[in-house]
Amino acid sequence: MESHTMPVSSPMTRAFACARSLVGGRTLAEAVGGRDNNYNLIRLLLASSVIYAHSFALSGASGYKDLLSEVLWPVTTVGGLAVKLFFFLSGLFVAQSFQRDPSLLGFVSKRFLRIWPGYFACLLSTALLLAALTGQASLWRYLGFSGLYEYVLRNSVFDLTWRISGVLEGHRFESLNGSIHTLPMELKMYGVLALLGAFGLLRTRTLAVLAGLLAIGLALSPEVLAALPFKLFDADWSLVAGILFLAGVVVHGLAEYLRPAAWQGAMLLPLMYVTDGILHQIALYAFAVWAMLWVGQSRLVGRLWRPRDDLSYGIYIYGWPCQQMVLAIVSTKLNPYLLTVLALPLAALFAAASWRWIEKPAIGLGRDLVAKRSWSILHEYRVLMVPLVVALGVCCTLHWAVLRWDLVPVGALPVRIIDFGPRQSRSGEPINQQPHGGSAIWLKLDGDPGRDAVVVMAQRRLRTQVSDGLATAGVPDSVLAKPGGKEIVLERRYADRIERSNVVVLEVLP
Repeated sequence: MESHTMPVSSPMTRAFACARSLVGGRTLAEAVGGRDNNYNLIRLLLASSVIYAHSFALSGASGYKDLLSEVLWPVTTVGGLAVKLFFFLSGLFVAQSFQRDPSLLGFVSKRFLRIWPGYFACLLSTALLLAALTGQASLWRYLGFSGLYEYVLRNSVFDLTWRISGVLEGHRFESLNGSIHTLPMELKMYGVLALLGAFGLLRTRTLAVLAGLLAIGLALSPEVLAALPFKLFDADWSLVAGILFLAGVVVHGLAEYLRPAAWQGAMLLPLMYVTDGILHQIALYAFAVWAMLWVGQSRLVGRLWRPRDDLSYGIYIYGWPCQQMVLAIVSTKLNPYLLTVLALPLAALFAAASWRWIEKPAIGLGRDLVAKRSWSILHEYRVLMVPLVVALGVCCTLHWAVLRWDLVPVGALPVRIIDFGPRQSRSGEPINQQPHGGSAIWLKLDGDPGRDAVVVMAQRRLRTQVSDGLATAGVPDSVLAKPGGKEIVLERRYADRIERSNVVVLEVLP
């Protein structure tokens, strides 16, 4: 029987292929719903872009321009754009994950296990490495230094702190890891998504579109933001990042109707050059999102290279510390382009190890917890869980021990407390009450104690703000709950010594 199958090279086939390329190939839902896409590659490029951008901030070399960021200025920078596109992808894929498994407990456990284990391992390992490479004392001394454990433990609960005293001195920035400043904002957006899901607004794609648009409208309302019990957007970049996260939720809802195609980019590109102000910003981010989605499902790009593993998170969180390591080993005035070239493969090595031994098993644990609904599954992941739990326990124990017992010589702080207030209180009553309702004390000093000085009251280290001649600190209610004299001292800790001021006493009456 004669076949009537149309030859592959027929004019009609070529015309159909051309028309399909204009309209668009697969829908976005088809691309992101499986593994036949290039989003691991895109995330890798975004994480690498952040390292590139940070090189110009970290390097002490002068005379070098970030030529790529100049193209995007004044709207954003290369690093800023990469971070915001990360937020868009997070909104897109996390909304998809929530719709597949609408369990709130499952959502929280999977998000926690995706973020925290690799994050904690990064904090601990890079703190030890940078202390060994650049610390003003030996690593052995740093193992008995409260500042190291305070850095790891505070950051592990996303109460961000940047420095360890004596580490990275002489570098342009003494921050051990500036990249982590975006993680609290990511967690806030997870909270917003969880709230939408708890109200059933992510059950269907249509609801996801409506919920995302509603959330964007509320996020752009100053009155709504002011009424929140916390600050949702606490930095200039975070508002755009949050909007793009919610835009990712909306795009997830529309994914069955979206077919990224070249003609769409051809229409968006000129808009960036004929608009200004807010319309120019919208056009730029719209083009960047389109380009990312188009590349994300391009079969041509997939044939060139399609990474199997998602190393982007590891490269992102290890990038800044690896750059600081390179600067410490080579030169603090290293050419920023060369810094990028050297730091990127180092960060990729850390990221590969993190993915192999921490992130991938943690993702599997989250998936199995949701599927089997049983905590007994933890036994199968003991190779992951036992080292993390032990490391966390050791950090907590050593932090408590080095604060309780002075393991290094104690000397006099070259600054004295010459006045303080309040001097007296009653048990259970706040002192010097602040707008948020908490208590606070102030210390007048005869000099500048340095930025690492901390107020210690009744053997409790308080959250302290120091300026020349003045220190202020918040006082927990528990310190004022019982009557008695509460000794107050200003303390500065180093890896090899402790310095303390004179002691003053606040009397808490019955």
